[in-house]
Amino acid sequence: MLIDDPSIEAVLFDAGGVLILPDPEAFRRALAPFGVKPDDETCRRAHYEGMREADRIGGAKWPIVDRVVAQVTGVAEHLIEDALGAIHSVYRSPWVTSFGSAECIVALMAAGKRTGVISNASGEMELMLRELRICCVAVEEGSEVDLALVECIIDSTVVGIEKPDPRIFHIALEKIGLDPGRCAYIGDTVVFDVNGARAAGLRPIHLDPYELCPDDDHEHLTDLAQVLVPAVV
Repeated sequence: MLIDDPSIEAVLFDAGGVLILPDPEAFRRALAPFGVKPDDETCRRAHYEGMREADRIGGAKWPIVDRVVAQVTGVAEHLIEDALGAIHSVYRSPWVTSFGSAECIVALMAAGKRTGVISNASGEMELMLRELRICCVAVEEGSEVDLALVECIIDSTVVGIEKPDPRIFHIALEKIGLDPGRCAYIGDTVVFDVNGARAAGLRPIHLDPYELCPDDDHEHLTDLAQVLVPAVV
């Protein structure tokens, strides 16, 4: 898809929902008092159902989004309001690696593509991605590193701008020195990622594993591995 597309020189990634996901164990701990123990797949789906709700309502009204996450994870209707704080705590806890995310970055770089990350985050995204062995930007002089060195990790709290504001994408473009038309951006929402990337002139691609998005005005992926599939001529 992108790996052999000569028109795309760089692939930039959202972090949450693309490279990393909320920890299923954190979901189970948080929701145990409400009598539910969702399996890993249910926790994964709950995240994307929540992002679909954010798209539907058009923004970051997180209590509304958290209600959907609670419903999908199995919280009884009469307990949902009480469970919202527990759901929110999961999203403030450390996340885990999304399957295949590190491998996707490495494969793109091996194919000559440039890579980076743009995330609405709390100021610690660069550290989190390094600790999860997904990627990093820089290492101490003389030290060795055995994970992908991306060209930028743009954290909204660090730069003071959040998606979908196109300026956060422009910061990344300035760092890598490319025209936006030569870059693709992969995210898990329309309202923040597709709309923001499009406004900044990048090629937006929506990672939507459960095919929840009804829109047909942008590209979709169900798996990051599809990025690495050569186009059929």
